[in-house]
Amino acid sequence: MKLRVPLVMLSSALLLAACSSTTGGIPAPAPSTSSSPSGDLPPYGGAPKVDNPLPDSVLSGSPCEALTPQQISKNFGTDVTGEPSSSPLGTKCTWSAPDGGPVLVIFYTTKQKQGLSIVYKQVKPQMKRFDVLPPIQGFPAVAYDKSPGPMSPGCQVAVGLSDTLEFEAGLELGEANRGKADACDLGADAAADAVTTIKQKAGR
Repeated sequence: MKLRVPLVMLSSALLLAACSSTTGGIPAPAPSTSSSPSGDLPPYGGAPKVDNPLPDSVLSGSPCEALTPQQISKNFGTDVTGEPSSSPLGTKCTWSAPDGGPVLVIFYTTKQKQGLSIVYKQVKPQMKRFDVLPPIQGFPAVAYDKSPGPMSPGCQVAVGLSDTLEFEAGLELGEANRGKADACDLGADAAADAVTTIKQKAGR
């Protein structure tokens, strides 16, 4: 992922509020309830089964640990410190580039226990863009946004780590990137970086 390239090219959960993939420019997962409305056990709603799941313990730490300082420096073109905070369904970490650059948020949605199923069942109908991505290091993933593609300025990428566990990478492009890059593509790259770190925590 390259959120920021010098000079010309690219300088750069599940809330219970109104439908939006960003809140004041800060990426946020789309609205949903915290449980299956029908009582179904995951996977449901068209979500794929996770064949080689990771334990819940991989998301037990801070989301700020999901990306290494080297990954952040590479992607942003500068050192950016993550800011941890809480969200209704878990914890999150926000990296904000200076001077109107991109904002990246990693969400550990540890409280809803529905994995990608709730994303397929409840989030997908609200979105104008919902892309089923190639598996990220063997884990199913989707990218979504309230606006149609293909050059979305903001995007959420949800990755299923087990049938009941998922995390999300939310990216809002900086002003210089809008119309020149797709936040869903770059968000998928950020999610892949996070999967690498999360797998290492599980000894894989």
